[in-house]
Formats: sequence, structure tokens, C-alpha cells
Amino acid sequence: MQKRRSKKRKKANRIPPSTFIIFFLMVLLSAVGLDYIGWKNGKKSYLFSSLATKKRALLSQEAPPSQEPLPSQEALDQIVIKSLTLLKIPYDSNQQYRDKKGVLHLMIELPLEKYKELESMLEKEFNKVSASVQEREEQLGAEKNYYLWQVKGKGKQRLSILFASQKEKIKAELPSRRARNRVAIIIDDMGYSLRAINDICSLNKPLTISILPYSPLAKEIARIAHQNKLEVMLHLPLESVNSQGGNHIEGIVLSQMSEEGILNTVEANLDQIPYVTGVNNHMGSKITPDKNLMSIILGPLRERNLFFIDSRTTSTSKAYNVAQALGIPSTYRNVFLDGENREGYIKGKMIELFRLAQRKGEAVGICHPTERTLRVLRENFHLVEKYNIEPVFASQLTK
Repeated sequence: MQKRRSKKRKKANRIPPSTFIIFFLMVLLSAVGLDYIGWKNGKKSYLFSSLATKKRALLSQEAPPSQEPLPSQEALDQIVIKSLTLLKIPYDSNQQYRDKKGVLHLMIELPLEKYKELESMLEKEFNKVSASVQEREEQLGAEKNYYLWQVKGKGKQRLSILFASQKEKIKAELPSRRARNRVAIIIDDMGYSLRAINDICSLNKPLTISILPYSPLAKEIARIAHQNKLEVMLHLPLESVNSQGGNHIEGIVLSQMSEEGILNTVEANLDQIPYVTGVNNHMGSKITPDKNLMSIILGPLRERNLFFIDSRTTSTSKAYNVAQALGIPSTYRNVFLDGENREGYIKGKMIELFRLAQRKGEAVGICHPTERTLRVLRENFHLVEKYNIEPVFASQLTK
């Protein structure tokens, strides 16, 4: 009896295994909790510090650091500048501006061999960021080659690049003797074609070009003309009596504008054209007969020491007279060379201009950069020798 009771007592004192498991889990949870609290408080942690390190390592494999953007995020102009640096092309060879549509224009001077290197390099770099050259225009000149690229990137990224590659310099053709009579030829409506300015430069004559403000290649063409020793003018749009469509051209001066509006428009137009030395009017049959309006328009020219050529788009123009009264160096157009787009007509007008210069001692002609007109100029410019005429810039005939 006594032995049975002692066995029962021993059974009652034995601890079940589940109690040990529960106790172990409680200790483990307490340890994990204390480790987590220490990690959150910045103290040494055995478990959570290790997990955080692994997580950071995984994240660094999945994405690049925030301070180093993906190639597709890089601006197109920065790609160009980096490429220039790699090829050791001086940064000051690069000029840039942004047009009203927000498109950035780069103008880069570089040797021809460097252009060839840069061309292949940029194509590869643009390809990396899903950009491409959408349009190319190439004009090979006597002294320089010009390459115009229109680049399109992701989204709204756009870039226009004009490369000017210097070739071996050729001495400008100079008159062998000073002629008694002088003639100036102005080429209007410039700003739209690299081919036209290239053809004009290749004539190697002292010609004056007049550029429309806000034309797509205004700044590039002004720069090319300046580099090739041509004279640059602003072709200032003025309201016409008849041209309803033309009266909506950007930068036009309208008769109903306030004085402040006219001055702001003229100043803004002048700022559009680098290397500008003078102004002539585009259209203007409604404005140029009005002395008061012309006095306002010509004010900024006097302040900037610019000359003025009255295009004489109407026989009632008072623009030249007003310019003279204001003391602005000025003259006026004598002959329109290409009122008709026929080679025989244009050549006849050239001869008329030269003969007028013979009689008067000087004359001013105006024409436009059409393929036909430029061909007639090239084929007949030698007639200045026959008529004993010295070609000069328009500014040289102003008084």
C-alpha cells in the first residue's frame, strides 16, 4: 500500500514537455523583442542589423543610386557637351539659345575631322537614351561645311544642332581697283534655308542679307553670314495695305499698336538677330507713308547706331525722309531684281541696276533667295567689270 502511494506521488510531480516548449518560446520571443527594441533605439542588434544590411544590398542591385540618373534621364544637350569634352573640343566653340517653342539650339564650331569623330560618337550616345537624328541637312561651302541636325528624344525632348566645320581658308575675292560707281545688293527673306546662305557665301562678294525675325534658322544664318564676312540686317515686318495673310507674320508692327507696343516689338525683333548692323522693311505699305509711326519705329535704330534702308514697297513711303530727319544713316531701294521669277527678267533687272549705278554713281537692288535668282547672280555678277561697278555692302551707300 505504501509503495503504491509513493509511485503516485512521483507521477504527480513530473512536469509535462509542453510546459518546456511554451517556456522556450516565451524566452525566444522576449529575446527577439529586446533585440528589436535595441535596434530601433540605435543600439547593437544581432538579428535586425543583419536583415537590414541584406535588404539594402538587394535594393542596391535592383536600382541605381538616386544621385546617378539612368541614361534615359540625361538631357540631350548634356550628351553633346560631354562628347565635346571627350574629343577635347573647347567649350567656347558651343553657342546656344532656346526658341519660343522651347527647342534648344546648339551652334558648334569644330574642325572637319573632329566633326566626323563626333558624328559617330553622338549617334551611339543618342541611341543609348532612345534618341535619334530625325532630319539632317548638309551644305558644303567653299570655306566651311554646315551640318544641321534635328534630334528627337523621349517625350518632348528636342534639340537642334548646327555644326560649322572649318575648311582650308580661301582668300576673299577683292576688286583689283577702286571703281568710281558702286552698287549694293540686298537679299531679303532670309532665315529659312541653309542651302541659300551657303550659295550666297560661295559667291564671295560683299552682299547684304536681311533676315526675318522668328524665322526658324535666323540665328544660325546670321552667324554663318557673319563668319563669311557678309553684312547682316533685320528684315522688319510692317503692316501692309493689301497682304492680309502677311499681316499675321510673327513680329509684325501694326498701325493700331500703342507707342509702347511698337517699341517693344521693334526691340524684340532686333534681339532676334545676332550681328545685326542695319534694318530694312518687309512689306509696310500701310506704315511707311505715316511719318509719326516711322518716327517711333526708327527710334530704337538711332539708339543702337544702326542704318536703315527704305525698301520702297510703296511710292508714297516717307520712311527714308524720316530716317534722314532723325540723323540715321540711310538710303533706299532703286530696283527690285526678281519681281518676276524668270531668269531673263532677273538678268535684265541686274543690268538695269548696274546702268543706274553708272548714271547716279551708286544704286541699291533687292532680291530674294530663290534658286533661280541666286543662279542668275552667280552667272552674271561678272558684269560689274563691264559696267565699271564696285559691289559694296548696303551700309556703304547710306548717308
